[in-house]
Amino acid sequence: MNQEIVKLLQAAVECSVFINPTEPGLTYAEILEVGKRAGYLEGEIGDAAPQAGKRYFGVKGIVPDDSALASWVFFFREEPDYRNFEAFDFVVSELNTRARTDGARNALLERRLVVERAMAKGISRHDIELAVTYLVMAKTLTEKDGIVRFTHNTGVQGLPSELLRSMGDRQPMRREARAKAYPIVKDIIERRTDGRLKNVEPLDAFGEALDKLNYKPFRLWWTQTVAELRHGDVHSSPVAVSVLAAALVEGALTFVVSHARRLGLGVFLSKDFDREPRTWKIDDLVASAASGSDAAILDVQTKNRAETLIRTRQRIHAGRMLSDFPMGVPDIRPEEARDAKATAEQVVRRVLDWLEKFPPS
Repeated sequence: MNQEIVKLLQAAVECSVFINPTEPGLTYAEILEVGKRAGYLEGEIGDAAPQAGKRYFGVKGIVPDDSALASWVFFFREEPDYRNFEAFDFVVSELNTRARTDGARNALLERRLVVERAMAKGISRHDIELAVTYLVMAKTLTEKDGIVRFTHNTGVQGLPSELLRSMGDRQPMRREARAKAYPIVKDIIERRTDGRLKNVEPLDAFGEALDKLNYKPFRLWWTQTVAELRHGDVHSSPVAVSVLAAALVEGALTFVVSHARRLGLGVFLSKDFDREPRTWKIDDLVASAASGSDAAILDVQTKNRAETLIRTRQRIHAGRMLSDFPMGVPDIRPEEARDAKATAEQVVRRVLDWLEKFPPS
């Protein structure tokens, strides 16, 4: 297994703690998306994903496992470092005060109160929440029902910044995988609540877009077709892969026709689109999507790739093959099937970009 991918996915799960400390963790789908956006292929990501972290009862996402958290017990300088040690010190200092006042066994605090006190001192909510979550996950603290305390009732403990300084002036540990994963995970988590489509992968994201286009009942059809395309083998089933890719191209353009016409844009103006959708042809959909000047969905390059895919797809029509290839139709090579997949993604990405420019109301 590619350990580079494993390290990236493990770092991504860790980054979810730094970015969203009150709800740490990533879903399995989000972990797969991290891998794809980092440039890895679906099969190798799927092989590595089970090692990204583990699930806990009551926690929605996959969080760092014990092996990843082992290093969190110690405070080393890191690069990049997303920890605010002023916040870490504040948490431990507050519990130290309780230990001196009430005794080691009774040193406990309400998490919400710690957060409010830290904010009153000018520490951001995010930084103090991260400090508490980090210390709990590192097993320095224990949290139950919103109450935090030292895991080991040994009384006053050293401040994290002091422990960090005790490590001397050694070079910071370079966290390459974490640096690579952090911006990807940040964008994924922000997409949960900022109104943007949650998926960056175009084929997945278009499934969400169907809801906004008032085609929610077709989401299952889209998802099934995408799944079959992804599982299709370009070596053993190049025709099936190409046909499914063309079906997604045709579907994505079909589902935006009504929206474009409702807005009065320069695409899909032909009277052919006044007729029943079952009469629409993929050739016309592609050609019309590339018209309309500034309102065009497809640029010239994407249009040309889509037209090449259409010609490949026409082999499912025996009559068309007799006309176009009277001496026999050539085989589809694996690289053509791979290109078909890439074309489907490119066309759907262009459709999504167009929907951001002309969003459904």
